[in-house]
Amino acid sequence: MKAAFNKMGRQLTKLWFDRVTITGVETVKDGAFTDTVPVVIVENEPAKVILKGLKASEQTFFGTDAYDAKLLIRNGLKIPAGATVDVTDVNGQVTHYKRASKGYAGYVSHQEVAMVRDEKASEEVE
Repeated sequence: MKAAFNKMGRQLTKLWFDRVTITGVETVKDGAFTDTVPVVIVENEPAKVILKGLKASEQTFFGTDAYDAKLLIRNGLKIPAGATVDVTDVNGQVTHYKRASKGYAGYVSHQEVAMVRDEKASEEVE
């Protein structure tokens, strides 16, 4: 039965048209000092973003653009909690998610990452 789900996982990614770059941090020592540097975990990886809780009535007067989303991505990637995710959708629009959960790889075909977009709205009218 698991073999059928493995085949499904390989086919599932062909239906995902979003492309993601996921960045985490790595600890480095410089003499007596310890610092963190950004590290790209995966770049231009096919994935699918599912929006959750995106209601116009919940947007505030102060112009924030905040909502929860879920990222579907292939298994085999180690996605740490706190990673940042940049998503380029099928139309070429890039969305930056500031906070992400650790990847939940409990499914045979894919893993899920909960994400939050919480930014000041800065869309300009053309």
